[in-house]
Amino acid sequence: MIAQRTESLPITQNKDVRQFAKFVIVGLTSMVVNFTFLNLLYYKAHILLLASVTLAFVLSVCNGFIWNRRWTFKEARLHAAHEQYVRFLAVNIVGWFLNTSIMVVIISHFASHGTGGIFGDIDGFKRIAMAVISGTGKHQYPPLLVNGSQLAAAGVVVFWNFFANRRWTFKH
Repeated sequence: MIAQRTESLPITQNKDVRQFAKFVIVGLTSMVVNFTFLNLLYYKAHILLLASVTLAFVLSVCNGFIWNRRWTFKEARLHAAHEQYVRFLAVNIVGWFLNTSIMVVIISHFASHGTGGIFGDIDGFKRIAMAVISGTGKHQYPPLLVNGSQLAAAGVVVFWNFFANRRWTFKH
């Protein structure tokens, strides 16, 4: 009979994996909040894209802070909530900037029919990017483009948010 060898991850790695999984779950709930309000504000209330992205962001940050503090990083509840919230907000402002920048680049690229960007018509790309940012022309971008760019951006920003919050906001 061949003996099976089972190796488990060290306790700290298991804890890290569990904590990241919890962070992702909380992030998914925040993403639902974000997508819901982004779509309601942009497509139903006809608020400018940048304003819609920002308002949806603020609501999702509040959701994320509450659940990360209560569940993901619960050992850090010994510290003052208001201090952690300021740190959480600072981390997420950087996340908002990254998220919004990625969205603008993706929307601008596809709105220019793939001719904009680094390898194409840079002036056309800049013009469309400024229109996306400023809301000039009040162009309504398709839901697949807006939501797809938001999903792509979230896939990148989740790593920044996790490591910054773990190492700084909820450090214990």
